[in-house]
Amino acid sequence: MHLDNTDITLSTHTQASEHIWHELSSWLFSLVHMWVCYSGVHSWRGQYKEIAEEIMQESIMRTFRYTQRAERGEVPAVVSLKSLSKVIAQNHFRDRCKKDSRLIHPAQDDLLQERALPGQEVRDPSQIACDLLISHATLVIAAQVVAKFPRRQRLALLTDLANTSDLAEQPTPLEQAFSEVGVQLRDYHRPLPDDHNERSKHSALLCIAYKRLRTTMQTATST
Repeated sequence: MHLDNTDITLSTHTQASEHIWHELSSWLFSLVHMWVCYSGVHSWRGQYKEIAEEIMQESIMRTFRYTQRAERGEVPAVVSLKSLSKVIAQNHFRDRCKKDSRLIHPAQDDLLQERALPGQEVRDPSQIACDLLISHATLVIAAQVVAKFPRRQRLALLTDLANTSDLAEQPTPLEQAFSEVGVQLRDYHRPLPDDHNERSKHSALLCIAYKRLRTTMQTATST
């Protein structure tokens, strides 16, 4: 039974629904745990699992309450439990980041306000950090996916990423993500083959690799 199939009664009184919520909880915990581990929130150190468990449980409860309201026609129907729970978890995660982080000193915050252009919205630094964190989590997932590609597809894709990236002295978020799966992107910065046939093979492999990555990422992050 798939989590995206919401044409069922989401009741805790059936074995099928218990399985659905258990499966959803396991999936969501893995995602939240990754966010928490990369959060940089000092007060969370040494208790990443516990924090992730708290965020996951609260998110699951909020998701369940939403489905109950949807059944009563009070809110729009649930299209995907995974998508709904992920959005709820992201919002709760950001709230916890704001609450538990001390990302910027009040004096620094005043300075940011003074430097802001007239009429320009000043975003909460903790909100920016959490948004970047979730983006980083997506890059890590992508890097993990690419690392499992067939060798020639992986080589073509990594070469293209390395050649089109701005590899300055400081590692980019993309470089950091690949580094965490044992891939040094800079090692793949190289000229393309001079031979026409070899270039054609490279282009074909690259096209296949990008399509594969897009399909896999859509499944991993959008469901």
